[in-house]
Amino acid sequence: MIASAADTSELEYARNVLGFADADSAEHQSQSKNLLIAPVAFAVENRPDGAPKLSGACRLRITPGCRLAAIYRADEVYEEYFCNYEVNARYRPDLENAGLRFTALGENGELRAIDLPDRRFFMATLFQPQLSSAEGRPHPIIVEFLNAAAR
Repeated sequence: MIASAADTSELEYARNVLGFADADSAEHQSQSKNLLIAPVAFAVENRPDGAPKLSGACRLRITPGCRLAAIYRADEVYEEYFCNYEVNARYRPDLENAGLRFTALGENGELRAIDLPDRRFFMATLFQPQLSSAEGRPHPIIVEFLNAAAR
């Protein structure tokens, strides 16, 4: 599985694995006690007027030894974003204890990508790989997903 909106993956994981039946996103203006998806904590400076709080290219720190590190062959990259919501860091311990691995962090430690290491290919990112893909130069995550599907 690949998702470019990590919130869907984390919400389903929280509901079905952690048992938080009411897990939801602040974007839905939910009254849930378990808002797993919250507004972006650190807005990108100098973003265009009216752009989402997290927009443009931002630096990522990649967790050593994870699938994402193998794909990038780097411990730091820049990726493109266009969003106003992110994973609520308060739930990180719960998600990690349930098997999700956080594989990329933003400059202030914000959660930017996850995977399930025991799956053939399960990855979700807050950044959007399609924004930096081009004809003849697909994003490496997309290439690796297609390779995994072909295997």
